[in-house]
Amino acid sequence: MSRAFTHAWFFFGDSLTLGVNDCRMPGGWVSRLALLGREAGLYRLPPATFYNLGARRQNVADLARRWRQEVDCRQMPGLVPRLAFCAGVVDMASPGGGQPAALVKTARILRAMLTEAASLAPTLLISPPPVADAEARRRIESLNEAQAELCAAMALPFANIHATLAASRAYMDDLSDGLHPGPEGCAIMAETLLSQKVVQDFLRTDMEPEVA
Repeated sequence: MSRAFTHAWFFFGDSLTLGVNDCRMPGGWVSRLALLGREAGLYRLPPATFYNLGARRQNVADLARRWRQEVDCRQMPGLVPRLAFCAGVVDMASPGGGQPAALVKTARILRAMLTEAASLAPTLLISPPPVADAEARRRIESLNEAQAELCAAMALPFANIHATLAASRAYMDDLSDGLHPGPEGCAIMAETLLSQKVVQDFLRTDMEPEVA
C-alpha cells in the first residue's frame, strides 16, 4: 500500500512575491508558476499545495526571523516540504523610505537562513527582480552576484533571472510603481522561472499517489 503524502512548496519573500500589483491573479508570479508547472506535468494540482508567504516591506532579516515558524505551523502528517526564497529588493531598494541595508550583512543573514532551510528540505533561492530606479537596480545587481556566489559555495540551486528580467522591456514597462510588476510582468517572471532547469527540478515530483 502506498504511503500517503502531499507535496507542498513554500515561497518566502516580500511584496513582489506576494504579487501586490497583479490585479488579475491573486498571488502574482507564484500563482502563475503553480499553474504553469501543472500544465508542464511537473505535479498534480490539486493536491499539490503552494503557499505564498510573501509579506510587504519585509527584508532578509524579517524572513530569517519568521520562515521556520511559517513552515512548522503548516506541518501535517505526510507533508513533503520544499522551500523557495526570493528576497533582497527591500534591503537594497529600501521602498519603506529608510537607508539601504549593507550588502555584507544581508548576505551573512541570507547564508545562515539558507543553511538552516537546506537542512530541513530542498531549498531554492530566486534572484531579486530588477526595479526601475537605476541606483537601486545597481545595488540589487550586486546582491544578485553575491547570491550567485553564495549558492555556488553552498551547492544550492539558484534561479538567476535578474538579468533576463532587466533586459525585458515588457517586464520593466510593467513596473507601474517602479517596483512591483503587474499582471504581464508577473506572467513574464513565472515563465522565465519555469524555463530554468533548476526550477523545473525543484518543482518536479515523481507523480506518486498523494492525498489532500
